[in-house]
Amino acid sequence: MSVEVTQVEPLAVRPAQAAQMLSISLRKFAEMKASGLLPPSYKLGGCSVFLTSDLKLWAAWGFPNLDQFMALQKEEVKK
Repeated sequence: MSVEVTQVEPLAVRPAQAAQMLSISLRKFAEMKASGLLPPSYKLGGCSVFLTSDLKLWAAWGFPNLDQFMALQKEEVKK
């Protein structure tokens, strides 16, 4: 009997996973978050998470700071 394994990409990841996606240390990730250099995080079940879609957009847009990211995101919604 064959079992098919399907990988599912997560919709949201915790900071350690997000840091790993970016190939940076968790400490550097925390510093960047504190400095307003990352996309927004959200609370989910008492944990802080980052949307993988936000992280991908953030990278595609050239890693803007949080304020710039939010402005770009707002412009995208208007389109």
